Amino acid sequence: MHDETLALDVGPSDPEVPARPRAWPDQPFEFHGSGREYFRIWIVNLALSIVTLGIYSAWASVRTRRYFYANIWLAGSPFEYSAQPLPILRGRLIAVLMFGCYILAGRTSPKLQLVAAAVIAILLPWLIVRGLAFRARYSSWRGLPFRFEPDFRGAYKWYLAMYLLIFPTLGLIYPWIKARQQQWTVTHHRYGNATFDFEADVTDYYIVLFATIGITILALVCAGFILVGVTGSSAGHPGTPGLKNHPLELLATIYAVYLPAYLAIYAYSRSRMLNLLYNGARLAGGHRLRSTLGFWAMFWIYVSNLVAIICTVGLATAWAKVRMVRYRASHIVLQPAGDLDAFVAETTAQTDVGALGAEMDGFFSIDIGL
Repeated sequence: MHDETLALDVGPSDPEVPARPRAWPDQPFEFHGSGREYFRIWIVNLALSIVTLGIYSAWASVRTRRYFYANIWLAGSPFEYSAQPLPILRGRLIAVLMFGCYILAGRTSPKLQLVAAAVIAILLPWLIVRGLAFRARYSSWRGLPFRFEPDFRGAYKWYLAMYLLIFPTLGLIYPWIKARQQQWTVTHHRYGNATFDFEADVTDYYIVLFATIGITILALVCAGFILVGVTGSSAGHPGTPGLKNHPLELLATIYAVYLPAYLAIYAYSRSRMLNLLYNGARLAGGHRLRSTLGFWAMFWIYVSNLVAIICTVGLATAWAKVRMVRYRASHIVLQPAGDLDAFVAETTAQTDVGALGAEMDGFFSIDIGL
């Protein structure tokens, strides 16, 4: 059985920026796509998905992933995505059926809905494994596919059983669980025959948790003061009824104040967790990643993207996605420990991997990918 202990990184004091001997030059990830190119794909995907009542969304998903994979380059070579739409469509239809049964159970009996939720929760770890295996199987670089070694026991342990301890521990165990989940995900991936390892200090996850709590409190307090100030000043003018008598204006004000607060919380947590994930990954032979995603940069991208999407009634969605992908790619580099051209492994990709898990993952918004 896989060793589930976390290796401690005894490198530099800043765990998010690991150091290494600089014998080989860093290989940056490069994104060569553009908002204009992707907009043409995105608008066609959107139109056909609407016309076909969502059936085309499987083809849209494949087209989107192929575009972004093909435009992300590493060491002079692009990534490739080779999945076909039909397995994805079958997975999505089953996902819709399960979700429909959950909603129908809620209309029939709350107890029946609770049973349906329990069944879905029991299935989720299995779906996570299938989703990881499917995505890895059809992702490749330099013609060599990735793969994911199925570990259903580990999935049920880290994605179901351990969550039962969150309430008794008042959530304090969550950073430890998150560290174990990332370790489990990374170490079960393969690049051809080459294995991955994961090194991280659980303390860093607790730092992220408590910092996130602090930012949450600060952001909500600031947002609350701003909201009180805006509504109070509006109601203070003689003859002005105030925002409380205009529900739509009040609702818009609440969103305008609290959305940036939420984005600040999300940007910090997301950037720090991604840095821990990428910086902890090690590929056989000593190759490693270095991620320097920044909180303020991601916060600005989230806020400005949201404003652009609202002002263009959604048409800037494609541009916003390209912008975020370009930023993330530009802040991740591969630090090779040897000649990449000589780093060759045999392809041992699995042949019978269904698409159900991957599309359940998308349907229920579960973040399981690297």
